[in-house]
Amino acid sequence: VILGESLSEQLKAKIALTALSYIDEETGVISGGEFQIAHLAATYAGLCALAIAGNEDAFDEIDRIKVYKFLMDRKNKDGSFSMHEDGEFDTRAVYCALCIASLLDILTDELVENTAEWLGKCQTYEGGFGGVPFDEAHGGYSFCAVAGLCILGEPKEMLSNKYGINLPKLIDWTFKRQYAIEGGLSGRTNKLVDGCYSHWIGGIVPFLEIATGTRSIFNR
Repeated sequence: VILGESLSEQLKAKIALTALSYIDEETGVISGGEFQIAHLAATYAGLCALAIAGNEDAFDEIDRIKVYKFLMDRKNKDGSFSMHEDGEFDTRAVYCALCIASLLDILTDELVENTAEWLGKCQTYEGGFGGVPFDEAHGGYSFCAVAGLCILGEPKEMLSNKYGINLPKLIDWTFKRQYAIEGGLSGRTNKLVDGCYSHWIGGIVPFLEIATGTRSIFNR
């Protein structure tokens, strides 16, 4: 689909069958595979696969009440989320939780209470975001934080001082991830460029363009 090729109905059916077969009956969310635990990242990936493939009917097989309960069980009082029961909590888990809730239309005020504020605390002195407050600015975590905030509202509002975001610093940090010789993007200060972080850092740019009303922060 991303490369411009359409998917056959047979392949769409196989995608739906595979994703739905990994649903954990107790929690209603998707696990990473057979005999694996219910997990936010696996649920995020499974739902995205269904959405990209256009399996609208498959979404009717998801028990939204169970999924909502699982999300609330994973939520911490400070607004963050953990990946699974007794699992790690970070901006990646928050992003996955918000994507799941958005795709299933169960994004409520109760679910996201304090979440924007917590994400704001993850911005570092450099301008990027770490996985948790006071962590190192990191390309993947920065994308998750920025995208998560923009799921919660309009970029111009969410990437503002209202939630403790220093937008000029974020733009500067993102801009500095591109190296002149290679042309690619690095994920952290003093790290080499690579394809992975070119993806994550590049994914931040459209949100910054919307927030600032400019065409491209790289045209500087």
